[in-house]
Amino acid sequence: MTIKAGHGIGLLLTVVLIVLILLFVLPLTGGILYSLLVNTVVGFIVIFLVNAIFDLGIRYDLLVLVFVAIFGLLAVAILILLNLMGVSNERGAPKGKKT
Repeated sequence: MTIKAGHGIGLLLTVVLIVLILLFVLPLTGGILYSLLVNTVVGFIVIFLVNAIFDLGIRYDLLVLVFVAIFGLLAVAILILLNLMGVSNERGAPKGKKT
């Protein structure tokens, strides 16, 4: 796949538009969206670091990512507790049963 001329400009304009929205529109919301955004980013960083350091085996599937994106650090704490209690996010046949 070759990159055609003009794709770089469109990407640059999109990034500039997103940065302008973050700088000028979000502060008008009273900081609520900023705190939600920070909570989400910190949640993603913490779940990655905890999973990498302690090797908990938490899979990064769509359900986990959406859960952390919505609830942030609270979701990370719940996922860690569920993992420590033995509840996994693997789908399919239960362990021990062969189909």
